[in-house]
This record gives sequence, C-alpha cells and structure tokens, in this order.
Amino acid sequence: MQVFKLFFKIAKSKLPSGMIYVIVFLAVCFPISKLGAEQTSFEQTSLDIVIFDEDNTVESKSLTECIGKNNEIKDVKNDPQLILDAMYYEQVDYALTIKKGYAKKLAKSDDESSRDALFETYHLHDSYETAMMEQYLDEYVRMVRAYVTGGNELAEAIKKAEEKIDVETDVSIAEFKNSSATDENYTERFAFVFRYMPYALISVMINVLCPILLVIRKKEQRYRMNCSSTKMSSFTGQIFAGSSLLVFGIWLICIIGSAFIYGGIFKGINCWIAVGNTFLFALISAMIAILVSSFNPSENVVNMITQAIGLGMCFLCGVFVPQSLMSDSVMSAAKFLPAYWYEKANDILSGAASGSMGDVGICILIEVGFLVVLSLVTILVSRQRPAGKPVKLSAKPVA
Repeated sequence: MQVFKLFFKIAKSKLPSGMIYVIVFLAVCFPISKLGAEQTSFEQTSLDIVIFDEDNTVESKSLTECIGKNNEIKDVKNDPQLILDAMYYEQVDYALTIKKGYAKKLAKSDDESSRDALFETYHLHDSYETAMMEQYLDEYVRMVRAYVTGGNELAEAIKKAEEKIDVETDVSIAEFKNSSATDENYTERFAFVFRYMPYALISVMINVLCPILLVIRKKEQRYRMNCSSTKMSSFTGQIFAGSSLLVFGIWLICIIGSAFIYGGIFKGINCWIAVGNTFLFALISAMIAILVSSFNPSENVVNMITQAIGLGMCFLCGVFVPQSLMSDSVMSAAKFLPAYWYEKANDILSGAASGSMGDVGICILIEVGFLVVLSLVTILVSRQRPAGKPVKLSAKPVA
C-alpha cells in the first residue's frame, strides 16, 4: 500500500487550498438560504425625506402629514449646498419643495395642477424608491383633482384621496412549489443548498485531485515505481482507491455542510434524489480533474483552468444565475455542459421549474452519458501521452 500512502501524503498538502472553495460555498449558501426561507412577507420601503413647505396652508400641511405616515421626515436647512451634502452622506434620500400657491393650483383641473407646477424635487440618482415617491405624488394629485371634478370641496377631496391612498394591501411571498415538489419537509433552503454545489465540487476536484496526480505522474516517481516490485496493476488500483476515497470524502464534507444549511437530515424523496445527483456530479468533476491532469499542466496553469472551467460552466449553466433568467441562445450552448443538466434536474426537484420525475431521470441519464464520454476521452488522452517509460539499464564491464 505504498502508493496509497503516497497518494494521501500528497493530498494532505494539497487539500487545504482546495477546501477554501468549500468554505466559500458554505459561507455564501448559509445567509442566502436563511434569507430565502425567512422572507415570507412584504415590507414597504421607507425614505428619509426633507420637505420645504413654501405654501404653508392647511392643504400643504395635510400633504406633509400624509407623506410622513410611511416615511421619515428629516430636518435640514433650506440651503442647496446643505441639501446636497445630506444626500451625498445618505442622510436624506429625497427633497421635496411644496411651491407657493399649491392650494390654489391643486383646486384647478388644468395643467397648473400637474406635479411639476406644484412641487420641486431633488434626488442624487434614480432608484425604485424615488420613482415610487414621484408616482405617489402624481397619484395624490390625480385623485384630489378627480374628487374636485366630481363636485367635492377641496378639503373633502383631500380627505377622500388620503383615505384611498392609506389603504394597505396584504402582500405575501409566493413559494416556488409545484406538483413535483410536494414533500411535506420541502423548504426554500432546498434550492439554494444544491444550486451552488457544482462550483464547489468542480473547483475542489480540479484544485486537489489534479495536483496529486501530477506529482505521482512525475518521471522521478514513475521511474522509482518501475524499479520497484510494485506491479502496474497494483499501482493503478491503489491510485484508483485513493482517488475514489478522496472524491467520496470531499463530497461527504459538502453534503454534511449542506445538511447543516438545510436545517437537519434531508427528508423526502426529492431531497435524496438531489443528494444522489450531487454525487454523480462529483464523479463528473473528478473525471474532469483526471482529464486535465492527463495533459500534464503546471500548477499555475491548473489554477487558471480551475477558474476557467468552474466559473465558466457555472455562469453558463444556471448555477449563479437561474436558468429561467438566461437567454435561449445561452441555454442552447449550455446543453453541451453537464452542469446544465444538473441544474435542470435540481430546479425540477426543488419546484423552481416545471417538470416530472421522468424529466429528472432524463437529466440524470444525460449526466451519466457525460461521465462515460469523459472517461473514454481520458483513457484515450492517457494512452497518447504516457506519463513515463521504464528505464532500460545496461551493464558494462568495469575496467
């Protein structure tokens, strides 16, 4: 078992650098999954607003009170430089000036009662919040005008408009769940836990397994093996055993960490199918690492390949960005990569995409096909690029 011991002696020095990707994977998934599981209600955004009332009438004061119900009214001196400084240091989000003559113009049903004629606003940049505030002002003015046109006095029109605007609507976040994800123990963490795992598996496998095989395949190591009594079949078997144990150990660490994020032992048929799918992808990642090592790249090149394959495949196949948001052209190209089928199966199992268990089975079969093809290509490349040849010794008579 000398080769087996040598394998893990090398792995001991290479594993810490590779486990960084597992730590990053767990560190990213935990807060995202916790947020996704706990966010079940809608909360209205509140702005820090400064209001300058130049009209100083009952109508303008009523608008100020109405805005202050859902926003924080700040006290800033009416000086352009001070307002700009407060916005720059994020003390104020929005500045509103109610122009003089607001009450008189509001009662009219012509262009003089438009928002630009009634208000002057300041904000550093456009955002959803500032757009919502401007929409709120437009809606307020339109509703008051509508009630005035209907025959109401201005004070009554303002009162009715504010009652309509203050009506609250109950909003809840819908769960992405369909008929294929009916397990009682299904949670939002399910999708997050398994979605990001391909990046960790690919990166760790290439960054750990590939350098180990490169060290073992060095000429010095192979020459020593060829001179020893170890048979080639035993050498290959021990390397295979070491690689298998390492791959299983890395996968097990990821699964244990995922179970911690999930909130306990996985429950439900969908979860366990997803776990099996991750093991299949771990084998595919290991085969990619073995294929890369067959070309005997340098260690610096291995790091570059890790980033190129890991990030490239994850961005294209829907790991970092859901497949539902990707364009059809990108998805057509991604079908030639195994991570696409992994993510498609995971989305169906988690309920993020529609599909049946038959569709999941097709995705898994395609992944198996990728594993077989990668194995055959690796064998072909290894035969074309032998790692080392036995040293031929010739005895010469000593003079």
